[in-house]
Amino acid sequence: MSQHYWFYERKEGETAPSPLTVKSLMTTKVFRLTPGNLVLDAINLIRNEGVRHIPLVEEGSDRLVGLVTETDILRNVLHGKKMTQEEEYHATLDLMLELRDIMVTNVETLMPEMTVDRVVHLFLTKRIRCVPIVDEKRNLQGIITETDLMMLLKHMIEP
Repeated sequence: MSQHYWFYERKEGETAPSPLTVKSLMTTKVFRLTPGNLVLDAINLIRNEGVRHIPLVEEGSDRLVGLVTETDILRNVLHGKKMTQEEEYHATLDLMLELRDIMVTNVETLMPEMTVDRVVHLFLTKRIRCVPIVDEKRNLQGIITETDLMMLLKHMIEP
């Protein structure tokens, strides 16, 4: 029985299309931090670069060890409410927390040669909004976010 894919790409020199791979869709310019960075560093990166998902790598390498998202920070630090003076003081202290204190370590990942249908399946079944792309040693190669999938859909439906 043959496998059906929704997304295809035509590689140079090939006559038949092949399933679209993660490598073709992933963002390779990935802003990253380490678990030792502060929550404040992540907030600045979110604010200045417009990212919502920050892979965390080991100090001095690209080996993925965790993930922090804008939602993690809102949920764990910036409680999303008007604060009393005492709450503001504690929230300010929270900005000095290291990211290792709030990061997710059981991160779903994919490899670049996997097909995009795996990304879609992972997003739907695990209810996640991003997936870091790693090599066999867990070195960060890129990231795919829900925005990347929306851009693919936009490309597919535009006249």
